[in-house]
Amino acid sequence: MLRFSHNSNLVKLVSYVRFWTAKVYFRGRLKTKGPSLIGRNCDVGIRKNGLIEFGGRVFLAGFNQLYSSGRLVFGDRISINEYSRLVAHESITIGDNVTIAKFVTIVDHDHAYKMENGKLCLDGYTTAPIRIGSNVLIGDKVTILKGVEIGDNVVIACNSVVNRNIPANCLVGGSPARILRMLAEDSKTTQENFQSGSHEAQ
Repeated sequence: MLRFSHNSNLVKLVSYVRFWTAKVYFRGRLKTKGPSLIGRNCDVGIRKNGLIEFGGRVFLAGFNQLYSSGRLVFGDRISINEYSRLVAHESITIGDNVTIAKFVTIVDHDHAYKMENGKLCLDGYTTAPIRIGSNVLIGDKVTILKGVEIGDNVVIACNSVVNRNIPANCLVGGSPARILRMLAEDSKTTQENFQSGSHEAQ
């Protein structure tokens, strides 16, 4: 079986061409500070008033979705593995040196809904911005919901659902996610505040 690795020069060249094609196509709606790579079968959508910004080198593996009708902002040295989805109707901001594994979902909105004449009707979205710090590892099949802030130096375990703020320097996991271990000498108060606080997802 013939297979090209992500590190092959041919794959990098084709991914680099895809990046520049997207930059030309979206013009000012895709802002970059340097070259990046876009893998095969990626779905990149930017609405008229939307913006995607790469603050440095971003590696987008194949079969990913980036969609913005608001602001989707990346720092430098970002790696997004296959089959992940980031959708910004308001704002998603990601810092530097962040690795996003496979099948990750990051969305800054919920569907709004109401009952009309005995039927459930979708009625737009409710939104709240997401902020993800620097030096963060997001494991496979993690879901990050609207209104969440994640500090620097954080590891999020596989299959976690993040629906509340996460402080810096910790390992979290679970559904909903909770602190499993602090990665630095943080105070006991910080951990207690995280455990007692919550972010309600609609």
